[in-house]
Amino acid sequence: MTLTDEDIELIGKAKALVGDKKVSCGVVKEVGAALITEEGKIFTGVSLDLACGIGFCAEHSAIANMISHTDETRIKTIVAFGSDIMYPCGRCREMMGLIDNSNREFTDIIIPGMKKVKLKELLPGEWK
Repeated sequence: MTLTDEDIELIGKAKALVGDKKVSCGVVKEVGAALITEEGKIFTGVSLDLACGIGFCAEHSAIANMISHTDETRIKTIVAFGSDIMYPCGRCREMMGLIDNSNREFTDIIIPGMKKVKLKELLPGEWK
């Protein structure tokens, strides 16, 4: 799928969050994520990579931000940006499907190469 102006804006928002910041026991902001909901609201988040495996991906942060501030669970489009556009990890892919099963068919993921794919193309069959 071709990227839209809205997608390009989303990439810019995710990229703007990146700024490797060392904290006492790790690094934060190595990755930024931005998503837009079905209703057009934009939410962002950053990664936290801390000692003892504590932390979470930028996509988790953006999704938690969405859940914290709306009743929405459908993600229209999401992107993660580190040194460039990144694929979401398996845990993030699964989370998107678990918060709303319809996200498998509905959600566009912006992937490297300035392309979009549906979440279902990045997930194996449902396990539940």
